[in-house]
Amino acid sequence: MSLQELHEEVERKWDRHLAETRRLLRIPSVSMTGEGIEESAEAVAGMLSKLSVDAKLFRGSKKSHPLVTGYLDVGSERTGILYGMYDVMPAGDLDEWDHPPFGATIVRKRPYGEILVNRGAYNSKGALAGMLLAVKTMLDRDEMPLNLHFVIEGEEECGGHSLPRYVKSNRKRLSQADVAFGFDYSENTEGVPVISLGLKGVVYFDLVAEGNPDTGGPMSGEVHSGEASWVHNPAWRLVQALSTLVDEDQEPAVDGLLDDVRPPDEDDRELIRKVAPAFDSKGHLEDLGVAKFKGEGTNEELITKYLFEPSINICGLSSGYSGEGTKTVMPPKAMAKVDIRTVPDMTIQGTRDKVMAHLRRRGFTDIEMRTYEDYPWSKVSPRETVSMACVEAMRYHGKEPEVWPMMAGSAPFYLFDQVLGVPWGGVGLGFGARAHAPNEFAVVKGMREFEKSVITVIWKYFDMASAKKP
Repeated sequence: MSLQELHEEVERKWDRHLAETRRLLRIPSVSMTGEGIEESAEAVAGMLSKLSVDAKLFRGSKKSHPLVTGYLDVGSERTGILYGMYDVMPAGDLDEWDHPPFGATIVRKRPYGEILVNRGAYNSKGALAGMLLAVKTMLDRDEMPLNLHFVIEGEEECGGHSLPRYVKSNRKRLSQADVAFGFDYSENTEGVPVISLGLKGVVYFDLVAEGNPDTGGPMSGEVHSGEASWVHNPAWRLVQALSTLVDEDQEPAVDGLLDDVRPPDEDDRELIRKVAPAFDSKGHLEDLGVAKFKGEGTNEELITKYLFEPSINICGLSSGYSGEGTKTVMPPKAMAKVDIRTVPDMTIQGTRDKVMAHLRRRGFTDIEMRTYEDYPWSKVSPRETVSMACVEAMRYHGKEPEVWPMMAGSAPFYLFDQVLGVPWGGVGLGFGARAHAPNEFAVVKGMREFEKSVITVIWKYFDMASAKKP
């Protein structure tokens, strides 16, 4: 059977596939609160069972959301790992949504035509349904070329334990796979598919200052601000500590943080040279709602900085009274939520250690760090078969993709290249927007084309890998 015939099969079954996707999207699966997580995991397991896969739920700890796992054996000489996520971010303020956040509502919106509005439609539950339905299309026609390990997590948005613990405990078996796939709607606003060959890591932590015997400050609740003449305020203590982490341009100033940074190699620079001319810096700023970048430079210089330099960001600050009116108090505690985006060859523990050593050298020995499950950076070569297959798949669909050496976002793909030694990749047709925001949506026509492109990538990979076999 040809790719064209498989794509025609998607067309024939599209109404049914769209209904299945909407059914999954209507089940809330908010990882931050746990709302609907169990029901959504069971629904994903049910979709795997339709692939004749014995789906199982794995929990990294008692408090972990379940990882949905399974193995599809079609008797192929080649095996892939299919990664997906069923969890989503909270809906937020319902008054800001034009349609119910879990209603899977289809409406018309210029210039896209029909769109599907739902939390997770774009990031990335809609794509999860699409990739599973694409696999089913191939199975129904007895045209599935790869065996597949399924690892579908419900903690991507909150950095949970289930996926890393499952991968590490099953390392011997999973490391025998030839490739790992992670598919998403990848077209930009111009309809150009964007392929990323790497992801920055993220080190997320809380820095906490509290009143204590060594530095002073309130230790048993709020104190009247009239005492500020002779009592330390933990909020000031934390602000002073935070101010040492960056310079006046908000560039990283942590001692030794840049020592492990690997500069981009010639492959990286060549990819940057290719994508730089098409990069619309003004349009990007407008999309962000930002007036200007922190610094100036050519497109190549800006992109290189964006992808291959770490950043230190304050995500949130909390302390004391923040209600209406006045309340003159000194708070007993102050906390900042901080993330550091890491690049090759920075490490999670090394980054944490450098931050704390930096603070200790400046006398902030009372500042505590509370850590989370973090993602190291990950990266694959443009010469990997899966990387080339993604490019050729997009060309098959009449699209010339942009290939970026990295992206600034983070995902747990380090588990594939760094832990398992398995190259990863993935790209898909389709467009969506407003991830994490009200009125998140995916374009319906693109969702259909996404399923076709998943089939194309898998088959292009199989054909190219088979041709390389000695």
